[in-house]
Amino acid sequence: MTCKFDGCGCPQVLGEDLRLVEGQQNRMQRGSNVWNLPVAYDKLGVRYRQWRKAIETGEEQIPFTRD
Repeated sequence: MTCKFDGCGCPQVLGEDLRLVEGQQNRMQRGSNVWNLPVAYDKLGVRYRQWRKAIETGEEQIPFTRD
């Protein structure tokens, strides 16, 4: 897989995303409503994507930073 950012760690990020999805799938298979009560690692994925989108689009205020 190629990435537009050299040395960005894309395979690591994709591996982390895969673990998040597998965890959700496991809970769904056990009958849980994954959106009713998200666990910490579900929230982490959402926050990461908000942060990454802000970086990629050049937003002035980056979420979850202490400036």
